[in-house]
Amino acid sequence: MLFTIVVEGRLTASPTTGTTREGREYVQFPMVHQDRYRDHTGKWVDAKPQFFDVLCWGGLGARVRNNLTRGDIVTVEGGRLQPYLDDSDMPALKMQARNVNLSMRFTDAHPGTKAPRRRGDMVTTAHGEQIPAEVYPEVTTDLELLHR
Repeated sequence: MLFTIVVEGRLTASPTTGTTREGREYVQFPMVHQDRYRDHTGKWVDAKPQFFDVLCWGGLGARVRNNLTRGDIVTVEGGRLQPYLDDSDMPALKMQARNVNLSMRFTDAHPGTKAPRRRGDMVTTAHGEQIPAEVYPEVTTDLELLHR
């Protein structure tokens, strides 16, 4: 018998790697799905959040670890649901992933691992200049550009 579930949600933490007692490597990440609906008055209401711990094996796990970070919105196709209570006694489900896709419903896809960067971060050049990170080029091959 085949059981499949498809869930869209936001990663609440970056993927982490672990190893089973037998030495098999896996990648795991937590995600939250929260639906919205209109009530009888037409007002938008947020449903209760549903938390999932997603477990990935093999090549899928390696790609998830290398390409996803906290805050990404993903669609997960999975099976083998196991209910449990998380650390804060909230109900959650452990799900084994068959496929993970980056959702582009609300944002563009990103090419690979995103560099952590906050607005207001400063880059210090080799000559000691302070330049805002959002205007500093990612890769500079011309040293003259560092002075301007």
